[in-house]
Amino acid sequence: MREAFPRKLDDVTNDWLSVVLGARVTGYRTEILEGSNLSDTYRLHAITYGGDRRGPPSVFLKVAHHAKEIRDIAVAGNLYTKEVTFLTELAARVPLRTPEVYGCFTDGSPTTEFFVIVMEDLTTHSKVFDQVDDPPDEAFARRIADEAASLHAAFWESDVTRLPWVGREDGRYLPPLHSVSSGVRHAWPVFRDLWRQMYGVDFLAPDDAPLEELAALLCGPTSQGIHERIYDILSSRPKTLLHGDLRADNIFRTYPAANTTVANTTLTYIDFQLVHAGPPGPELTEMWVHSLEPEVRRRDTDMLRQYRETLVSLNPDAAAYTYDMLLEDYALAACFWWTLIITFGVQPLQEFHKPEEARQKRLWEQMAHRHNTALRDLDCLSRIKELAAGLPDDPPA
Repeated sequence: MREAFPRKLDDVTNDWLSVVLGARVTGYRTEILEGSNLSDTYRLHAITYGGDRRGPPSVFLKVAHHAKEIRDIAVAGNLYTKEVTFLTELAARVPLRTPEVYGCFTDGSPTTEFFVIVMEDLTTHSKVFDQVDDPPDEAFARRIADEAASLHAAFWESDVTRLPWVGREDGRYLPPLHSVSSGVRHAWPVFRDLWRQMYGVDFLAPDDAPLEELAALLCGPTSQGIHERIYDILSSRPKTLLHGDLRADNIFRTYPAANTTVANTTLTYIDFQLVHAGPPGPELTEMWVHSLEPEVRRRDTDMLRQYRETLVSLNPDAAAYTYDMLLEDYALAACFWWTLIITFGVQPLQEFHKPEEARQKRLWEQMAHRHNTALRDLDCLSRIKELAAGLPDDPPA
């Protein structure tokens, strides 16, 4: 909605919140929520009301990131527009539970620098999977994969994938933050030095020759050419609607209770800023490589088979997307997700000395360990060496 709205937490007033919630708000308390790297999210709770009408006792409030450097990344990828448009125009059609939305507001610009979303407080009935302390186990990983298959089956090669805010007019597959990854050659030495400063150890394990060689390729003089060849392969695949950031921190499940099982738990999915069109492989990479402990993630080849069986059972047209394609896309996506960690990570790493960033610091450490382990397990070096063969050096920046 294009109308006056608060662009940061301090701008929120009782009167504005009253209009959004349809009841006269007289006060509330605030709590900062962690988890999003591209936005600021808060919980407004202990909301008090005047008069007879009552609204929810608490809500989530999501706004543009307070740091302009992060907002610029989001704007470049049209990420705020994606989420607001998804929630207002598409969420009701997807076979996943998403939060109830009380109001969405944007600045009306084509790429949206400022926005606010007021939505259901999921903590009243659900608990988020914590990538650091409470990652999904194998049973939940398989359950999430099956629900992802239902999303992908519903929009397989559909008109939705050709919407201008979802896919590209030329049909080429590019991850939403591909422009960030393109700077990895220059970001790599800065990131690696910051990592040593913040953690006291190198980003790569000592004497890890395969990962050093992989880094020299993915972050070296032919890095852009390698990425383009990865995108060539992914562009040749069938496309569907992808959540785009399906990691554990973006999935809630109803609180454990007596006799609750994985099968009857309700999952709710948040953070649709990276929604886009593409083949399913990269979705599953983000789902498992960042969020699962290595001993669980190492069952990925079998879980990929289960995912594909579910996908094809729900939409037989998806049989054209073979298991070998799925596995290759899954492994290649681990490579460009890794370069995104490096380029995007330069900014947050600089803040990790602050006490309030302790959880984010642990999150990035876990994510790096899991991702580096996956790159070895998936033999990404062999795949990237094959793609890099014969490539000239990238043009000067």
